[in-house]
Amino acid sequence: MNVLTIVVILVITTAGHVHCRLGVDVESTTTVHVENDLKVDTVLILHCRSTNNDVGEKTLHSGQTVEWSFQTNPGGTTLYSCDIKWNNEQHKFVIYDSKKDEAMCTSKCMREISPDGVYFFNEFKNTWVKRVTWN
Repeated sequence: MNVLTIVVILVITTAGHVHCRLGVDVESTTTVHVENDLKVDTVLILHCRSTNNDVGEKTLHSGQTVEWSFQTNPGGTTLYSCDIKWNNEQHKFVIYDSKKDEAMCTSKCMREISPDGVYFFNEFKNTWVKRVTWN
């Protein structure tokens, strides 16, 4: 859902003239969609957060998904990082960075957690790209 805000500013100068400025502000909602693409019967514990939003800890069984939505910050500063655990593995990584991800997705940013890393879907090229590799 996009919200369109139109701002009209009237400025009256000392000479009594009225100047009108019209501005348009479009706020768009971004959704991050994450899927557990690990081996069958592997439970993934996912905890994602930004500076001002904690998504909370989620338990995803194989093939299950979770998603959350938010308004991006002006100036491309929105950043979400995640801690994940499964079996004896534990990792921390950035799952959404508006500076990088605006070139890959518009409103729905799809991610897959796999045994070898995290794949990000590029909707403009219709391809999956591995952006995070486990060490």
